[in-house]
Amino acid sequence: MNEDWMNNESFKNMDKNKLNLLMQLAEQASKKNQDEMLSYFLAINAKANSLGITFNDEETDIILNVMKTRMSPNDIKNIEVMRNLTKMISSKK
Repeated sequence: MNEDWMNNESFKNMDKNKLNLLMQLAEQASKKNQDEMLSYFLAINAKANSLGITFNDEETDIILNVMKTRMSPNDIKNIEVMRNLTKMISSKK
């Protein structure tokens, strides 16, 4: 898996717990095949929520872009649909 995402400026001031979770998740994601990535992403989201960890839009986009490199085209489409829906919902608040 491409490690360039770790050099992104948005991670420089990130909470240590959040960054540790991302590193752990990236390592685990590198062992998943294409068919497992969408369900893995959903599990990541649930785990982060249970720990009280949230990611801003920029952080989420970076995470998804890294994970998309190992996702099937259909899963990428599903993720993008979900992402667009969540952006529309949050913009109406």
